[in-house]
Amino acid sequence: MKILNTKFIFAFLISLLCLAFIVNGLLNTTKRGEQSIIKKNIQEDNKKILGVEIRQQNKDGTKFFIFADTLEESKTELKKIILENSFTTIDQEGILTNIVAGRAIITNNYENFDFANKVEIIKKSRDFHLKTKTLSGSFNKGNYYTNDDVDIVAGNTVITGKALTMRNNGEYIKVEGKATLEMLLSKKVK
Repeated sequence: MKILNTKFIFAFLISLLCLAFIVNGLLNTTKRGEQSIIKKNIQEDNKKILGVEIRQQNKDGTKFFIFADTLEESKTELKKIILENSFTTIDQEGILTNIVAGRAIITNNYENFDFANKVEIIKKSRDFHLKTKTLSGSFNKGNYYTNDDVDIVAGNTVITGKALTMRNNGEYIKVEGKATLEMLLSKKVK
């Protein structure tokens, strides 16, 4: 009879331990599903969030995935989000755009942006690469502008100049001031 009680207690403790793991797993998946921003560490004095991952989808279906060293949110009407050292991937109907910026300010529910400190935009499917110091514009309209020096590689065309206006995600590009256009007849593979 003593053997049965010991086996019963042992089985009860094992099942209790398994139940605790299951409940803990369910609580963790519920929390992850509710949050679109994953916060790793918060500095209470500056109200900055360190080590951020953001997943967002606009009304039109455009998906954003953002990594950043820090995030700071303002409570104004514009709902401004300030990111430091950000890497952003935008998925517009399967066309991926990668944006790297030292500082990014995003407003109006991820519609408008101001990028600064070594900005790069890479759109591999269209063989497009843009480098500049600052860039401002609208994600929805696809309109961008800067008054800084720009380096653009689009297919076999290389453009360098000062100041850029781009509309409709590159359908119209205007480079101000002195600009050079170089067309490569073939790309050398090393």
